[in-house]
Amino acid sequence: MFLFSFLLVAPFAFAAKPAAGWKPVTPEDLRLTAKDLGDAEADAAILFREGVLNDDDNQGTSLRLYIRIKIFNDRGRRFADIELPYKKELGKITDVSARTIKPDGTIIEVADRDIFDKLIFKSSTRTERAKVFTLSGVEPGTIIEYRYRQTYPQGFRYFAFDLQSELFIKQLSYTIQTPFMTNADVRWVTFNVKDEKRFHPAWDGAFKINVEDIHPFKREPMMPPELAVKMWGWLYYSTELEQKPEKYWRDYARRMYYRALGETTPSKAIRQVVASITNPTDSPQDKLAKLYKYVQNEIRNLGDKDKADDADPEGAESSEDFKKNDTADDTLKRRYGTPREINRLFVAMARAAGFEARVIELVTRDENLFHQSFTDAFQFNGEAAVIINRDGALQFFDAGTAYCPAGSLAWEKEAVTALLYGDKDWRFVETPVSDGERNNEDRKLRVTPFADGRVEVQVESKVTGLRALELRNELQGLTREEQRKRILSAARDRLPSATINESSVTISDAVKPPSALSEAYHLTLPQAATVTEKRLFLKPALLTRRDENFLPSATRANNLRFHFAWSESEQAVIETPDGYEIEQVPEAIEVDIGAARYQAKFTRAGDHIIYERKLLVNGINFTPKQYAIVKTFFDRVHQSDRALISFKQK
Repeated sequence: MFLFSFLLVAPFAFAAKPAAGWKPVTPEDLRLTAKDLGDAEADAAILFREGVLNDDDNQGTSLRLYIRIKIFNDRGRRFADIELPYKKELGKITDVSARTIKPDGTIIEVADRDIFDKLIFKSSTRTERAKVFTLSGVEPGTIIEYRYRQTYPQGFRYFAFDLQSELFIKQLSYTIQTPFMTNADVRWVTFNVKDEKRFHPAWDGAFKINVEDIHPFKREPMMPPELAVKMWGWLYYSTELEQKPEKYWRDYARRMYYRALGETTPSKAIRQVVASITNPTDSPQDKLAKLYKYVQNEIRNLGDKDKADDADPEGAESSEDFKKNDTADDTLKRRYGTPREINRLFVAMARAAGFEARVIELVTRDENLFHQSFTDAFQFNGEAAVIINRDGALQFFDAGTAYCPAGSLAWEKEAVTALLYGDKDWRFVETPVSDGERNNEDRKLRVTPFADGRVEVQVESKVTGLRALELRNELQGLTREEQRKRILSAARDRLPSATINESSVTISDAVKPPSALSEAYHLTLPQAATVTEKRLFLKPALLTRRDENFLPSATRANNLRFHFAWSESEQAVIETPDGYEIEQVPEAIEVDIGAARYQAKFTRAGDHIIYERKLLVNGINFTPKQYAIVKTFFDRVHQSDRALISFKQK
């Protein structure tokens, strides 16, 4: 009996042995099941998440995190793929280590060579990277854990803490060491939290947060930013005394109005440039278009860094070559600037041309939502320009976003609450949403079916508006060959079975933006047509897209949110296969729910068929209650996209 007991506990004893700073794994950890946590269907759970923030170091701020996760079933194995994102301009991630503890106590560590630094996203305004790695040997009953250090050399005044995850958190703890000597007040605010007291830090020589049993939030495709959904907290320093929102924002808007007024005073040089590129006979809209074009094309956009260390990919200029522009005149003379500096140059030039131009400040909806009750302007992370017409109407411009079309805002600045600087006439305004017709992808297809079921398609595609802006940012900095590969990759993702002629891929100049961005390629789909003894059937809508539902989930927990209103238009000229004749084409189809509309029609033109498809989505935000209507719409679109043309043998 003694021997039997020893065999049972020996693996746990081995696993419990601490090594290299890892915490011991207890028998209770290894025995824990999803049912023990109250959700038998849970894929995994966080046993603990521990963070130690040290802001009392003259080398900057550092946050050490240690996370342990229990895997309950095969679906939970996906949590073995770890991605630790960071913003390059703010700091870096170091000291990454990870390991797997199998149910029998076997430990598998992740080697340093298997931890990679990966580019996640890059645009003209920001660069996001991540440390990525995969833990091996993960199976139901496994425990995985990892730890890392995130450093911020410039320190911080505001620091965001995750208080919730898509997994159940059994125990959450943070220790926060703030500077010993500071004149600023240390403050704490939580968001999306029902019981604020539950997460309030306690002082014990350092600020400490200890909370147990935190239920998960649900991560879904096309949802609002996580900070708008999950529980999180902000620790920040502030000497601001005013806590009443109306007075705080009034004082801030006035103060920033006069500061911006000084920075955007039209200098002699600015007036000369405005006079040289506009004519007295120009209409107001023509003048604004010329000013906007000049700022977009003639002023180099350094992105969102005061010193653009990677602004010149060829290394012709070092980061020391770029200085901070204190005024719009500096930006004009140096011919480069950050998005903020370029935006203010546009405001100064518009003022020189006789317009009432102002700055608006906002929170971009790719990261968070604006909280008017939170009396601190640090939450703002972007700005744009507003022209106030004589009739009081507002026109919005986003000169600081490279390639953004005139009269538009980058998608993350649309449909948000913004603060319009002013003295007595300061106010909050809602930024507009661009019409979906402007953000269009238009495809022209030449379709040739064959009697063996093979279909050849020549594709010519053109994107406009925010679609073009999004694609341009993806292609920026790539060589022509890399751009071609990006187009090929996107086409293959839409149609995995297609064979694409790589030499056929062409793309318009992605650096100097025309009104649209165009691409073309030739593809072959081996079995796109269904062939029977006497007939051939073809689904033309599925020659450029997957045969699947756009919104597969039956219900939704979070709002459904698109980046921008959008549209698709498609025209396909379909040839009749040799030895066949047209037998039947479907009736015209139309589905309309107000916020979205779909149309498809088929026209005989001699021995050809003209297929025309149009999809317009003019809403960007739908609540869970509205989701059923939107899902039904897209289900009907998918059903309509499966409409068949039939040809019969002669």
